[in-house]
Amino acid sequence: MKLLAKILLLLFFPALVNAQGSIDSLRNAYLNAGSDSARYTAGKYIYDYYEEVNKDSALYYAQQSLILAHKNNEILAEVYYMDNTAYQLIGLGKYAEALRYVLKAFNIVEDPKNERPPTWILFAVPFNGSNRLLLLAYTHHMFAILMRETQNTEQEIFHYKEARRIASEINHPVRQMLAAMNLGRSYMTVNKLDSAMMYEKEAEQMNLRSSFKKYLGQIYLTLGNIYSEKNNLPQTLENYYKSMQISKEENNLNGLSNSYFFLAKYFLSTGEKDSALHYATLNLQTIQQLGAVRWYRVNLGTVYENVYLAYKMRNQTDSVLKYQELALVVKDSLYKSRIKNLSDFQAVTLNEQLRLQNVEKDKINYQNKVRTYLFLGGIAVLLLLAIIFYRNNRQKQKANVILEKTLGDLRSTQSQLIQSEKMASLGELTAGIAHEIQNPLNFVNNFSEVNKELLAEMNEEIVKENFDEVKAIAKDVIDNEEKINHHGKRADAIVKGMLQHSRQSSGKKEPTDINALCDEYLRLAYHGLRAKDKSFNATLKTDLDNSIGNINIIPQDIGRVILNLITNAFYVVDKKKASILRQAQDSAGQTYEPTVSVSTKKTNNQVEIKVADNGNGIPKNILDKIFQPFFTTKPTGEGTGLGLSLSYDIVKAHGGELKVETKEGEGLPGEHSGTTFIVVLPVG
Repeated sequence: MKLLAKILLLLFFPALVNAQGSIDSLRNAYLNAGSDSARYTAGKYIYDYYEEVNKDSALYYAQQSLILAHKNNEILAEVYYMDNTAYQLIGLGKYAEALRYVLKAFNIVEDPKNERPPTWILFAVPFNGSNRLLLLAYTHHMFAILMRETQNTEQEIFHYKEARRIASEINHPVRQMLAAMNLGRSYMTVNKLDSAMMYEKEAEQMNLRSSFKKYLGQIYLTLGNIYSEKNNLPQTLENYYKSMQISKEENNLNGLSNSYFFLAKYFLSTGEKDSALHYATLNLQTIQQLGAVRWYRVNLGTVYENVYLAYKMRNQTDSVLKYQELALVVKDSLYKSRIKNLSDFQAVTLNEQLRLQNVEKDKINYQNKVRTYLFLGGIAVLLLLAIIFYRNNRQKQKANVILEKTLGDLRSTQSQLIQSEKMASLGELTAGIAHEIQNPLNFVNNFSEVNKELLAEMNEEIVKENFDEVKAIAKDVIDNEEKINHHGKRADAIVKGMLQHSRQSSGKKEPTDINALCDEYLRLAYHGLRAKDKSFNATLKTDLDNSIGNINIIPQDIGRVILNLITNAFYVVDKKKASILRQAQDSAGQTYEPTVSVSTKKTNNQVEIKVADNGNGIPKNILDKIFQPFFTTKPTGEGTGLGLSLSYDIVKAHGGELKVETKEGEGLPGEHSGTTFIVVLPVG
């Protein structure tokens, strides 16, 4: 009875738990409980206390409660503590373990057979509706948090919306409010500030109408961040202070740590050195007490960084060096830990896909849905790993020998792929060069045959002493010899151009006729495709600015850029033509004419090279990925995914810029769709 009285007191007066004596009393009640049910109930309130105060303690009590629930076949309580365990594991950066718990929870709560009234207490406020659906919303919420921490924003938003939808259907305002709160934060991450503001204001109003204030501080923190992005500094600071005050009152150290972090960042940006140091120091103390490895945008490394920046403003050199070194060491440690955790997470997703293949037929719909999430999550993790290794390894060379070796391996592989891409472009040229060189050779052969016949006629006329005719024939022979000489030089120039393209770049810039380079590669690329596919045809257009003259470039490198863009243009118009041939002509009887155009233009101290096609355009959802290494829309085996990436790097190395303009179409005749790639190069 004493234990029950204590628990009921804490249930109706949870603020009392803020006192150390109350939590000590709960621990004693937990240790001295006479039954599993009593121990579970005491453990639940201990977990609620530690949930946003200390991750390690919260994880311990969550797992103990899970063991008790499983032992007593309290299946809904099991799900509740699977989700709570996952929540704490995410806070500690253990994503693979968290995923296992969330997937187990999904397996239970998505099965209507597991609908039952809870015997053991779940949430702090009892719910009279479907507790299975409430836990389904809770599980979606936890999966969304996991997606956020593994940087899969699309799935993060989807699962928050699912949690909000289910909560709305079962009329559970607190769960609906928490989903809206996190949706605001998600939309802010993708810079959709109006949507973020709408969801945070919804969460604020729902929270103010309820007695559950535990996360109200987080709502005001996100509102402060939104106002910061809108450059409304008074509202930013006001909401940061509200967030700090409420998080203190609710004993939410996680929220309080976030509030201190952004207050420190705010005062660092405004140059208020005393306030910056004050909140940076409080942030450090709080996050050390919390014990979270990484949570949202705050981790121990970024906190140390704020502290050293605050000391830097105060010109306290010793403290600057101390905390700067701590920031570097902790960030490096967290970086390596995060790479391992993400790799483990990816391995779990792959294993889960194999497991789901053996699930019985009545779970096929659920199986396909989860497989899709895991596949997308795996892709997101792979992309994240690639970006992290590519962008950050150079900064870690001096600090980590292992990462230096990894970077060396990556560079070696990249060099091999770049050489492969260069050889592929050389192959594209070979057929075109063969066609181009055949023309002057045909002329040489034909004029040689004609000269042979003319000389025979000349001998006959000499015998006849018809010297006027001899002179006329001699003149024709001389004219033909000039033509032979001209076409011989043309063949020589083509061979030299081929050798120039195939040889290793010297890396030195030289004056180059950019118009001649563009015209040459346009024709060579076209004839190269014609040699491989006799049915291929396209209209070629050029608009070359003759005022440009020579510009200083590395001709082999810029030639590869132009060739890549032209070859891609031919590829897309050919694909569009093939698609249209499978469709009926439109009502006007129009047909599609594949067209590729190359133009140059000099503006101020820059030269613009445009390669345009009238294909279907580039979809918006992949437009920001086309310059990424290894990204390709071509079928497997038709592209390396390095052409545009290498072109982008070459243009950047020349101090220029590679841009794209596009308009999508449905592949029908008469549409004005297509893509234009623009290479901007400095004249000097």
